Amino acid sequence: MTDPRVRYLMPLGLWLAAAVLVTLLEGTPDRLPSVALGSTAMLHALRAGALFALGVTVATVLARAAAGHLPTQLSTTGIGYYAEETSKTTATLADLQEQIDDHQAALDNVGHRLDARGRVP
Repeated sequence: MTDPRVRYLMPLGLWLAAAVLVTLLEGTPDRLPSVALGSTAMLHALRAGALFALGVTVATVLARAAAGHLPTQLSTTGIGYYAEETSKTTATLADLQEQIDDHQAALDNVGHRLDARGRVP
């Protein structure tokens, strides 16, 4: 199971099939909700989609929690996680800041030299 297609797509496909099966086994109510637009197929598609999305969300949270990453935000817009800085990122940012400081010092030096030239008669 090292192939990513088998590792990830197979469980997702099975979960989608299970979601469709569950909604079909649940049956159709006598009065369809308005969101189904009068279509039993639409009702089953909406139910299966909602069940599939809920399952993927729960699986994502559990998988990340098992890796030690708990979500910082769970909302209708998505799941948010804290972005951790790595030591490489921190070192790179420090190097960039040092380069910026060097360039600023060089610009200041050029500015002082130009100012000194402007004052000479």
